[in-house]
Amino acid sequence: MTTPPSSMQDALGGRAEKQPYVDWIFSKVASRYDLGNDIMSLGYHHRWKRRLVRFARIEPEHRVLDLAAGTGDVTFMLARYASRGEVIGQDINAEMLAIAESKRPADLQNVRFEQNDAASLPYPDASFDRVTCVYAGRGFPDFPAVVREAYRVLKPGGEFWNLDFARPPNAAFDKLYRGYMVASGVALGTALHMDPRTYVYIPVSMAHYPGQRWLEGVMQEAGFETWLDETFGCLMAYNVGRKPER
Repeated sequence: MTTPPSSMQDALGGRAEKQPYVDWIFSKVASRYDLGNDIMSLGYHHRWKRRLVRFARIEPEHRVLDLAAGTGDVTFMLARYASRGEVIGQDINAEMLAIAESKRPADLQNVRFEQNDAASLPYPDASFDRVTCVYAGRGFPDFPAVVREAYRVLKPGGEFWNLDFARPPNAAFDKLYRGYMVASGVALGTALHMDPRTYVYIPVSMAHYPGQRWLEGVMQEAGFETWLDETFGCLMAYNVGRKPER
């Protein structure tokens, strides 16, 4: 599909239009998604992902679900720690999962990728020790439903780890930061895909994302015990939720 199924504003304004638009975006950028991330973040996204995986305290026997796994970067990191367990990389986009499968290291046999909807997961209750979600929440048409599903599939004592761009408390800095992201997104989308829309969605969606403190409230409503790590000058936020042991 060369043209999006709806306008960006329609996609950002309504749940029904959002998923088809997000599918179009990620299908279009899948082949160069990793390169685009490296350029836009100056390579720092690897550091932020490794920090999440390290702090999540993955044990060798753990069973882990990586939501919206994309091209599998975090999934493979998790699998190194869950060496005797299992890691499932979940995503709704087939093109992204195909790229992930093509990147699989030969020595990682404890990983599998599955295409399904994060808001309606096919896994049994209390079947995972950890659930992760990295730079994906803004793309879900119904993020609270995804959080509830994460809570459902976690074992008591299990944890949900979410990493995403933070909403800085300073409004002027927030606007300046997003302005840089939009400008760089236009340039990158044009250079890599001859279509500026492909990388503009990400920074524009940041303006519509209520932010890390909103997500903390959503997680608490779902039943999680939560804590929040705002780091790197409030550019990144780690939302963490633990399912109570009861």
